[in-house]
Amino acid sequence: MSTTFLDTPFGGFELQRRPRRRNEVLQAWDAADRYLLNAIAEAPPAPGSRLLLVNDQFGALAVARADYECVSWSDSAVAHLAASENCSANGRRSPQILSSCERPEGDFAAVLYRLPRNHSYMRFQLQQISTLIARPEAFVAATMAKYLDAPTMAVFSNSLGEAAASLAWKKARLIRLQQLHGEPAIDDDWLSFQCPELEISLGNRANVFSRAKLDRGSRLLISALDKLNPPEHLADLGCGNGLLGIAAARRWPAAALHFFDESYMAVDSARRNVANNLSAVDANFYATDCLQGYTGAPLDLVLCNPPFHQEQQIGDHIARQMFIDSYRQLRPGGQLCVVGNRHLGYHTILKKRFGNCQVIHSDAKFVVLLAEK
Repeated sequence: MSTTFLDTPFGGFELQRRPRRRNEVLQAWDAADRYLLNAIAEAPPAPGSRLLLVNDQFGALAVARADYECVSWSDSAVAHLAASENCSANGRRSPQILSSCERPEGDFAAVLYRLPRNHSYMRFQLQQISTLIARPEAFVAATMAKYLDAPTMAVFSNSLGEAAASLAWKKARLIRLQQLHGEPAIDDDWLSFQCPELEISLGNRANVFSRAKLDRGSRLLISALDKLNPPEHLADLGCGNGLLGIAAARRWPAAALHFFDESYMAVDSARRNVANNLSAVDANFYATDCLQGYTGAPLDLVLCNPPFHQEQQIGDHIARQMFIDSYRQLRPGGQLCVVGNRHLGYHTILKKRFGNCQVIHSDAKFVVLLAEK
């Protein structure tokens, strides 16, 4: 079976994942996407209606429903890039792009919702959606059955309205609303915490990694900053809330800072944390796929705590793309400093890409690696 051809009630389409890999074995959709498309085919909205597509991973929903006026609302810049690319490749109209930091507005005939794993983010989204729909039947959600549990259903009940899950189909399940809450409540998703050992105050939006504490890997990398060369242009790649870049800026206050993340909420969190912790700094922020689109000065130092999963898919493909992009954007002699779990084998990947790699710090679980261009 082809890993790129998606057959739907609305036609067949060729879809690609991001980042692109040779001999890709994963599809750009799953049974939850197909279940949602089957559901909307059974009760299609009127022609020309607006549809809100939420958390469309690689554009399967946007491509299949491009005959409607679609708005793609997501926290992932990678998902939005993939949706636009897949629409273009199939000769379909691209959806309107809306970041997670923006609020959908206007009337929507239907909301197609892919469940995220993060319950804080799910709560934030469902509270926003509660202001957009007047009829329970206008909303339908889907996820793979193994991720649907009682706490997830409780988030629906508390945030949007009474909901019920369907029987499983190809290991996916739908969630349909039975009744909407009368008066929706919308909470502030900003969560703050103090880091007294670093003299930093941090805050995170709902979908940001390590939301209420310093993660162990980043803490280890920060303790190794004194072993790096002072940079003029420094990048925090996969920045999350901006912790690594802020800690580095405290050490090298004259450095120009560049924060990159595919999560709009991460970039927004980093921007707010820089404003709260640093003064008079040269800082730039990019919601993009790794270092795509960066056209500034060659980088002297890239700090990186790579993710090892993309939604539910675990692997090193994102880290590999980060390393490729870092090598391309670093000046000769520039440094890439990476922290990761010992078992991930980044040392081998970096040595192959850069021709060198050394361990500059470690503990029982993590290693801090340094490669020079």
